[in-house]
Amino acid sequence: MSELRAWREAQAEGAAQADPEARRAALTASQARRRAIVDELARRTLLRLLAAPVGSPAARDAWLAMFWFNHFSVFAGKDLVGAALPDYLEQTIAPRIRGPFAELLEAVVSHPAMLVYLDNVRSTAGRPNENLARELLERHALGTDGGYTQADVQAVARLLTGFGLRPLRETRWPAAQAALVRERGEFLFDPRRHDGGDKRVLGTVIAPAGYDELPALCALLAAHPATAAHLARRLATWLLGDEPPAALQARAAQAYLAQGASLSAMLAVLEPAADAAGEAVGAAGMTGRSGGPGGPDGPGAAAGASLKPPLRWLIDVVGLLADGREPRDAAPLQRWLVELDHPLFGRTTPDGHPIEGMPWASSGQLMQRFEVAREAVNLQARIYGGERSAAALLESVAVRRARERLDAGSRAAMGRAAGPAEALALVLASPALMMR
Repeated sequence: MSELRAWREAQAEGAAQADPEARRAALTASQARRRAIVDELARRTLLRLLAAPVGSPAARDAWLAMFWFNHFSVFAGKDLVGAALPDYLEQTIAPRIRGPFAELLEAVVSHPAMLVYLDNVRSTAGRPNENLARELLERHALGTDGGYTQADVQAVARLLTGFGLRPLRETRWPAAQAALVRERGEFLFDPRRHDGGDKRVLGTVIAPAGYDELPALCALLAAHPATAAHLARRLATWLLGDEPPAALQARAAQAYLAQGASLSAMLAVLEPAADAAGEAVGAAGMTGRSGGPGGPDGPGAAAGASLKPPLRWLIDVVGLLADGREPRDAAPLQRWLVELDHPLFGRTTPDGHPIEGMPWASSGQLMQRFEVAREAVNLQARIYGGERSAAALLESVAVRRARERLDAGSRAAMGRAAGPAEALALVLASPALMMR
């Protein structure tokens, strides 16, 4: 039995309790179990980002999976979403980050985490819910200026009726409907709840076909030029900074379309550009343990300086403290991300955390980063295991290379530091390490 199934059954058993106190206790227990599932996933995710060898395929893919999770953002605190997250991120998104975009789109749209988060489980013929349809067109595929209309939203909402959750009790389907039923894990396509009429989306008629209307829709959206431009802009921003070259975006979009809406084709254009920018920064002394964006194989000054979003900055600066040690405890990082307004899996709105640097450029954010840097120095032995003195870390290869990039003001502040720990914190919180 899957963890999500077990969670759903335990929650249903609790809700069926006649005694109000027993129901409250069961609800509390289900919420605690959901938090534990999310915390464990966050631990694995952060350790994966910290531990992946610099520049390795594992590092690239770990960061790319985080990009796509943020692109298809769901909130862990809503109903069963938290319990569904491990499957959503690790089994649904991660294996599809370099394949055909239509396949990734179909897998995400039909996943219980997304269906519950955007209320599609309540969508039925005659009463379609437009939440998922609107986000699918506006954020996931075409973009806000992608040329869709309210009529398109309504048609997609009708197409998505009947896409929901498998019932906890076995269902006996009439022979005429059994062939149309689709079950996959906790997902169910229920033909009884589906609007079986034609749907016209972006000028194309999608004929009645039950579940198979979804792959047809995803293929249509994936092949649209607006989707190519939207994805190229977002991936280029993720890899290269706030103002990626327009010509590079255009080439990435063209390659994507030429190869049948292939994400690997788009990345084949964008990743070498990110590598070139990262190599320029690396020559100046920047380094990071994760190999993620902002590290030695990530974007740099060639794309124009921009502030690193909190997750990227945190992984980079904590990675500088590794000094040959493997990460063991990610709990402090989980707490720091909350303090930096970037809770992992905790974004309540479907837009995801901003991937640009500008939205994070506030005095409060920068002050909080200094506090986190100071605490990271104090807790580095807990994160990695094996004590290293601040003085030793200041002279480590990674930190010495980072120090070479400091501006005159940062160097002067280090000279006035009360001791090695404060000097090391000043390096981690310096403008040079906050920018990419």
